[in-house]
Amino acid sequence: MDRHPFLKDRAGNIGTLAALSLPLMVFSLALGVDFGYLTVQQRALQADADLAAIAAASNIMEAEKATAAFFSLNRVPANVTGRNGLSFPADPSLDLGKTTVAEATVERGRYVADPDLLPQDRFTPSTTDADAARVQLTRPADLFVASMFMPRSPVLSATGAASRTKTAAFSIGTRLASLNDGILNALLGKLLGTNLSLKVMDYRALVDTDIAVQPFLKAVATKLNLTAGTYEDVLNAGITMPELLASMRTVQGLSSTVNSALRALEQATSKSKVKLPLSRILNLDPKKGIAVATGGDWDMSVNAMQIVSAGAALANGTNQVALDLGAGVPGLAGVKVALAIGEPPVETPAHRLGAPGSAVRSAQTRLAVEVGVDGLAALAGIRIKLPLYVEVAASEAKLADIRCLGGTTANANVTIDAVPGLAEIAIGAVDPSVLSNFSTEPRVKKARIVDSGLVNIDAIAHVEAQNLTKSRITFSPTEIAARTTKTASTRDALTSITKSLLENLDLDIQVLFLTIGTPKVLTAALAATLGAVTPAIDDLLYNLLLVVGVRIGEADIRVTGVRCQRPALVQ
Repeated sequence: MDRHPFLKDRAGNIGTLAALSLPLMVFSLALGVDFGYLTVQQRALQADADLAAIAAASNIMEAEKATAAFFSLNRVPANVTGRNGLSFPADPSLDLGKTTVAEATVERGRYVADPDLLPQDRFTPSTTDADAARVQLTRPADLFVASMFMPRSPVLSATGAASRTKTAAFSIGTRLASLNDGILNALLGKLLGTNLSLKVMDYRALVDTDIAVQPFLKAVATKLNLTAGTYEDVLNAGITMPELLASMRTVQGLSSTVNSALRALEQATSKSKVKLPLSRILNLDPKKGIAVATGGDWDMSVNAMQIVSAGAALANGTNQVALDLGAGVPGLAGVKVALAIGEPPVETPAHRLGAPGSAVRSAQTRLAVEVGVDGLAALAGIRIKLPLYVEVAASEAKLADIRCLGGTTANANVTIDAVPGLAEIAIGAVDPSVLSNFSTEPRVKKARIVDSGLVNIDAIAHVEAQNLTKSRITFSPTEIAARTTKTASTRDALTSITKSLLENLDLDIQVLFLTIGTPKVLTAALAATLGAVTPAIDDLLYNLLLVVGVRIGEADIRVTGVRCQRPALVQ
């Protein structure tokens, strides 16, 4: 007889093991609940920090008070500490049982949404002109089972940062100076493939007039049957030059002179079928997804002459023009022009609505001009053929900062960093075959400027306007409202292009009949003759480059609108 039969009995083993492991299972489940609750608490803490940062940025002048008010209204027990020891204790009226009290630290600062900066470097603590807030929230975690095994609860931490959404409309282009209707009609007409006969007063009116972009794009959307589309749809859709000009004319507030000039341009280009993408003229990144019918709270204007010029350059297709002005320029016996316009920047056209960090650029331009000058002093009747070469690299303007000053949404200072493109100006011959090849550097050679039976003169001159540093330009709210133009200049200012060249002129003179004078006399005579036509040549070059929207050694910057919207999370 087996004395211990229960030792061989296996019935109930699973129940026994279950009974032994049940406490461990319950304990593990409790720890899992603790861990899950920690995650819930961290998410809630982060949400509180984010919303508190938005509240602080909404009232940046009293950021600590605004943060404390947010916690009180949302029944979040938190002590708030700010600059200079300013503090607001947790609302004593909150009866939240054993819930731990959080500690909130509020920082005021500046936030720059510059993609060139690391995210952690875009917020800079500052008490001056602060427009952003950062709130760090910490508190001990609430635990259940785990608290029996831990001397203290882990500390949860969350940081939220918020800044006002800031946008500005800015542009790079040319300002008004002396206008020559003959030069402008010839060059603009050549770009558009037509003949123009506008007067100086017409061009002056176009240069002096701004076109409001919102109503202009609504007119374009109507003409293209895109009224239900977004701004991006309208900008990417092709529009002909006549349609572009007709849409400009619908904008209210234009003078009769501007309307007349636009109508004349529209009629002159009525046969043009070339489709122009407005995205090559305007960039509206922050608003591109908004429906045109909705509009939005933003302000942007573009100079009428710049819209016409940019459209003409795109309509030309080849971006290259050759024309003979003959004797149409006062003071000059003849003018031949070869103009090459670099491919307009795709992402950074000359006009933009954007946030800090966005940029605009002008088009790279090459210009070869042969100027005829009659009556060389001391050699009456001998004509000078003066070949000029001008190359202007793309200028750039970058929206560096927007400082919201409070009150209205348009009350803000806007700072622009501008770098004028390097300019090369020369007297000499350039191979026309490489003029429009911007991947090749044209070589300027000595050119024969006087070729007669009496004397031969070869000449070359070279001047560069250089600038290796950016110019920081700030626009006040008053200046923005007035559409003020400010200029960034290169380090080497050229008050007169021709005069600067003449001062660097290198001459080879061959006197075939010594009775007419010595080389020294001829040099003085040449300087006197060219000096007399210096203003005419400077005016010629200015008007030719005006159509392209560039200036030699300078960049003209304007800010035409700014908006400081409600704060949004930035980190």
